[in-house]
Amino acid sequence: MTRPDTDRTNDVLRNAEAIVFSWHGVLYDAGRTAIHQAIRDTLAHWGVEVTDAELTASRGPTGRPQLERVFSTARIAEAYRCHHHRWVTESDLDVMMAYLEPRLLAAAQIASTPNAEACAAIRRLHDRGIKTAVVCCTSRRLLAPQLDALVAAGIPLDAIITADETCAPAPAPWGLFEVQRVLGITDANHIVLIDDCAAGAVAAANAGARSIALLVAGTPAPKSDATIACLSEIA
Repeated sequence: MTRPDTDRTNDVLRNAEAIVFSWHGVLYDAGRTAIHQAIRDTLAHWGVEVTDAELTASRGPTGRPQLERVFSTARIAEAYRCHHHRWVTESDLDVMMAYLEPRLLAAAQIASTPNAEACAAIRRLHDRGIKTAVVCCTSRRLLAPQLDALVAAGIPLDAIITADETCAPAPAPWGLFEVQRVLGITDANHIVLIDDCAAGAVAAANAGARSIALLVAGTPAPKSDATIACLSEIA
């Protein structure tokens, strides 16, 4: 008989030395509304419309990685080809990324209040003596409003790892390797990543860490060690 998710979650959290929260969709911008609007506006500038369902399916590390995932969708790739009479190229993505960057900064301003459930979970873990960290594939200059808000809110994070500290986004494990190094954790299996996308679960597995998936309505659950519907389940 399958045990309830709460039992699996408690098993995953047992003996954890550090809990790592993903930035977009977990600590900030629940549902990734602001980030997805930035992507939508960028694609519209090149004559391509994208649906909410397609953006949700493409969630994961944002910026150029998300542009690449979006254009891996056959309908969107074909829509670009029909509009421009050729397939999208690496050079096109470079130009799109330059257009997207100020919109990512604007998204950070729009979604500059950290998610209350995430903050409460971080404080609970801190009170129990468990280290907490956050990882993000975006550079600090594009996260400035959100970083400032973290300081103002006094969120007790032991490490903040961004694209400035690591060389590749999830599913590469480098962000979690950096968490392990900064926090002085010997065994990566004592690190738990909470993320809302499949790439995060893969990154955790690649790093030898554990993962908990924050479920997103209408999408399949990632292959993580446990799942939660909301961050209040992280006791």
